[in-house]
Formats: sequence, structure tokens, C-alpha cells
Amino acid sequence: MKIVVNMFQDEVVDKNNNTEVSKDFDSSTKETKKLVTLICENENKNKFVISKWLTISSSKSDDDYVKEAYDASKSEIDTWSASFTNIGKTFNPDTGKME
Repeated sequence: MKIVVNMFQDEVVDKNNNTEVSKDFDSSTKETKKLVTLICENENKNKFVISKWLTISSSKSDDDYVKEAYDASKSEIDTWSASFTNIGKTFNPDTGKME
């Protein structure tokens, strides 16, 4: 699987990760977070896009942010990847099994 960083920017959001342009934005809880978006592509060119809002810290490197986003997304990425397990298999009605 290939994973590409698609977005990597600071954004002002509220406690529910609504951005300032959202009608639901709560300015009393605003803070700046790092938005990291990953595009995952499997060997058949199927794509899955996922974004995570991360707490900004001066001790984190760019690599740290991307790893944190990946770690926070891993179960969703794995679920998406597993959804292709049976694609392309042939079902044999005589045996009741996929081949």
C-alpha cells in the first residue's frame, strides 16, 4: 500500500473540529491544530482518504505529525483494506466456496 500526504496545514478549529467558516463554529473554544490528510492507495489503485486534526507541539517534527495521523487512522485504513479481500474471487455454487 502506498500512503501519500495530501494535506499538511495549521487550521483554527473549535473543540468539535469545526473550522471558522462553519456555521457551528464555537469561537469560545477555538485553537490551532494541524490538519493531516492521507491518501492510501492499494495495488489495484483503489483510494481511501482520511484526515486527522492533531494537537500542535513545538517538540513534534513533520514526520511525527504524519506518523501520529497514520497511527490514529490505522484501524480505519485496515478496515478499508480488508474490504477488498474477496473482490475478484469466483464463487463456486457446487462447493459453496470462493475460489
